[in-house]
Amino acid sequence: MSRRRRAPAAAPAKPEARDRLRRVLFLVPYAVRHPGIPVRELARRCGVDEAQLLEDLDFLLGVGCPPFAPDDFLDLYVEGDRVFVALHQSFSRPPRFTEGEAAALAAAARALGGEGVERAVKALRESVPRDRRQSFDELSQRIYAGSPPARGSVLGRLQQAIAGRRAVRLVYYTASRQAEGERLVRPYTMVSRFGHWYLWGHDRDRGRAVAFRVDRIKECTLTEERFEEPAEADLPSRLFSAPVGEPVRIRLGRASLAWARERPGVRILEEGPRGGSVEVGTVDEAWATRFALSFAGDAEVVAPPSARRHFAEAVRRALARY
Repeated sequence: MSRRRRAPAAAPAKPEARDRLRRVLFLVPYAVRHPGIPVRELARRCGVDEAQLLEDLDFLLGVGCPPFAPDDFLDLYVEGDRVFVALHQSFSRPPRFTEGEAAALAAAARALGGEGVERAVKALRESVPRDRRQSFDELSQRIYAGSPPARGSVLGRLQQAIAGRRAVRLVYYTASRQAEGERLVRPYTMVSRFGHWYLWGHDRDRGRAVAFRVDRIKECTLTEERFEEPAEADLPSRLFSAPVGEPVRIRLGRASLAWARERPGVRILEEGPRGGSVEVGTVDEAWATRFALSFAGDAEVVAPPSARRHFAEAVRRALARY
């Protein structure tokens, strides 16, 4: 006698990511405005049961930077049967743009065109601190948003020179010397790295290929000099590749070290009466810099050298504003 097997019950479908996103975008500001709101009431407002709401709250604790520790951007907790939100990253007044951010928005506005563009650009300029507006003016003349770039722009001329294998004469601002100088360069290619665009080419004075940040090129003039296509060894693929698996070492003060000890993904290397050092693996240089700066002067990136340089440059830029 045969017996028919019953098909296993289908697993309940998981809530759609879009629905969860709508809920969490609603529940955080709502809980901020209603501190201590009961779990049941907040669940009713979100249109879910209490179990689903608690799952959403757990999900929110993973929002942040690698290694995704709680309270990176949001401190959310349930006390008894009530929900509280702290560190919700809201602002009492609008943040001010840096000159680079404002210039990028101005370039995008000009690319879109339409009525009121110049008023928008003027408002962006006025949003920048007064002592940085000259820098905004310079950047807005060099940044172009659109496709293809204007032939007369720095970017347009560089692209012509690369395509035509023609040397260029650059007026370049060197940040370390805080001075402008003229360079004769054979432009090989352009690459994006660490949040900036770089021209990679052979500098006649140095006798080798080096990188030039495009936003520091004041002028670009094509010459009649021609050159052969560069060999593979002259291209920057190896030099501009991110280090893989190389841990970042950060020196911390005593109070910060005690706090970092509780962070998942952070390994204590050494500890003393005045502080110590920690290691964070598989993170990029920009994240390491942000992590160190979050300690408000009580931390310093010490290794590897590329991460240390990235951190030092960020500190130098910050100090230059004061």
